[in-house]
Amino acid sequence: MQSPSESDPNHNLSPKAFIPTKTQPNPSTRIDAVICDLITHIETYSDDDFDTQWMNLTSAEVEGLVIVLIRHLIATMNGKLLSGYLLETRQEASHVTEDEMG
Repeated sequence: MQSPSESDPNHNLSPKAFIPTKTQPNPSTRIDAVICDLITHIETYSDDDFDTQWMNLTSAEVEGLVIVLIRHLIATMNGKLLSGYLLETRQEASHVTEDEMG
Protein backbone atom coordinates (compact mmCIF):
# COMPACT_ATOMS: atom_id res chain seq x y z
CA MET A 1 0.00 0.00 0.00
CA GLN A 2 1.27 3.47 -0.89
CA SER A 3 1.78 6.11 1.72
CA PRO A 4 -0.28 9.31 1.24
CA SER A 5 2.79 11.13 -0.06
CA GLU A 6 3.50 8.42 -2.64
CA SER A 7 -0.06 8.48 -3.99
CA ASP A 8 -0.07 12.30 -4.28
CA PRO A 9 1.62 13.34 -7.57
CA ASN A 10 2.37 16.79 -6.11
CA HIS A 11 4.01 15.50 -2.90
CA ASN A 12 7.51 16.13 -4.17
CA LEU A 13 7.08 19.58 -5.76
CA SER A 14 9.10 21.35 -3.08
CA PRO A 15 12.17 23.08 -4.56
CA LYS A 16 14.34 21.44 -1.89
CA ALA A 17 13.15 17.91 -2.70
CA PHE A 18 15.37 17.34 -5.77
CA ILE A 19 17.16 14.03 -5.60
CA PRO A 20 18.58 12.81 -8.92
CA THR A 21 17.53 9.24 -9.62
CA LYS A 22 19.62 8.58 -12.72
CA THR A 23 22.82 9.79 -14.26
CA GLN A 24 22.28 13.30 -15.48
CA PRO A 25 22.16 13.72 -19.30
CA ASN A 26 24.72 15.75 -21.18
CA PRO A 27 24.03 19.50 -21.14
CA SER A 28 22.04 20.97 -24.00
CA THR A 29 22.42 24.60 -25.01
CA ARG A 30 18.84 24.59 -26.35
CA ILE A 31 17.45 23.34 -23.03
CA ASP A 32 19.63 25.82 -21.11
CA ALA A 33 18.33 28.65 -23.31
CA VAL A 34 14.69 27.68 -22.70
CA ILE A 35 15.26 27.48 -18.95
CA CYS A 36 16.85 30.95 -19.10
CA ASP A 37 13.76 32.15 -21.02
CA LEU A 38 11.55 30.67 -18.28
CA ILE A 39 13.58 32.47 -15.60
CA THR A 40 13.30 35.77 -17.48
CA HIS A 41 9.57 35.23 -18.00
CA ILE A 42 9.05 34.67 -14.27
CA GLU A 43 11.24 37.67 -13.37
CA THR A 44 9.13 39.95 -15.56
CA TYR A 45 5.72 38.27 -15.22
CA SER A 46 2.65 40.35 -14.53
CA ASP A 47 -1.08 39.71 -14.72
CA ASP A 48 -4.15 40.43 -12.57
CA ASP A 49 -3.16 37.78 -10.02
CA PHE A 50 0.62 38.08 -9.85
CA ASP A 51 3.14 40.85 -10.46
CA THR A 52 6.80 39.98 -9.99
CA GLN A 53 7.88 43.58 -9.46
CA TRP A 54 5.30 44.11 -6.74
CA MET A 55 6.25 40.80 -5.07
CA ASN A 56 9.98 41.73 -4.94
CA LEU A 57 11.06 38.14 -5.63
CA THR A 58 14.57 37.14 -4.61
CA SER A 59 16.69 35.08 -6.99
CA ALA A 60 16.22 32.10 -4.64
CA GLU A 61 12.44 32.50 -4.92
CA VAL A 62 12.63 32.71 -8.73
CA GLU A 63 14.77 29.57 -8.73
CA GLY A 64 12.26 27.86 -6.44
CA LEU A 65 9.39 28.78 -8.76
CA VAL A 66 11.27 27.37 -11.76
CA ILE A 67 11.87 24.11 -9.89
CA VAL A 68 8.24 23.84 -8.76
CA LEU A 69 6.95 24.56 -12.28
CA ILE A 70 9.19 21.89 -13.83
CA ARG A 71 8.21 19.40 -11.13
CA HIS A 72 4.53 20.20 -11.76
CA LEU A 73 5.04 19.50 -15.47
CA ILE A 74 6.70 16.18 -14.59
CA ALA A 75 3.90 15.23 -12.16
CA THR A 76 1.11 16.05 -14.63
CA MET A 77 2.77 14.66 -17.76
CA ASN A 78 0.78 12.12 -19.74
CA GLY A 79 0.81 10.48 -23.16
CA LYS A 80 -1.71 12.88 -24.68
CA LEU A 81 0.41 15.85 -23.66
CA LEU A 82 3.63 14.25 -24.91
CA SER A 83 2.14 13.17 -28.24
CA GLY A 84 0.81 16.68 -28.88
CA TYR A 85 4.19 18.25 -28.14
CA LEU A 86 5.98 15.63 -30.24
CA LEU A 87 3.72 16.44 -33.18
CA GLU A 88 4.45 20.16 -32.71
CA THR A 89 8.20 19.48 -32.52
CA ARG A 90 8.14 17.37 -35.68
CA GLN A 91 6.12 20.00 -37.55
CA GLU A 92 8.60 22.70 -36.52
CA ALA A 93 11.51 20.51 -37.67
CA SER A 94 9.72 19.90 -40.96
CA HIS A 95 9.28 23.66 -41.54
CA VAL A 96 12.97 24.28 -40.82
CA THR A 97 13.97 21.61 -43.36
CA GLU A 98 11.60 23.09 -45.97
CA ASP A 99 13.03 26.58 -45.37
CA GLU A 100 16.58 25.30 -45.80
CA MET A 101 15.63 23.62 -49.10
CA GLY A 102 14.38 26.86 -50.53
